[in-house]
Amino acid sequence: MAKVLDNMGKAKRKPIVPCESSRISDDDLIDMKLHAAQQILAEVFGITVVEAEEMIKQRSKERMLWPEKFQTEE
Repeated sequence: MAKVLDNMGKAKRKPIVPCESSRISDDDLIDMKLHAAQQILAEVFGITVVEAEEMIKQRSKERMLWPEKFQTEE
């Protein structure tokens, strides 16, 4: 019994990223990652997935107002 309890904290999780041979498109992969992020935010902050989606949209708007990098003209 003690051995079972010791191994419970060491659960192995598989990443949600599919392997290279997967037929998932890049857009579908982005959607999967976005949905996973929404679920994580909802759980961490104790909010709904819809509220988490709004948080992501707001953050995206803020980043558009002041980009991380400016493009240089050649």
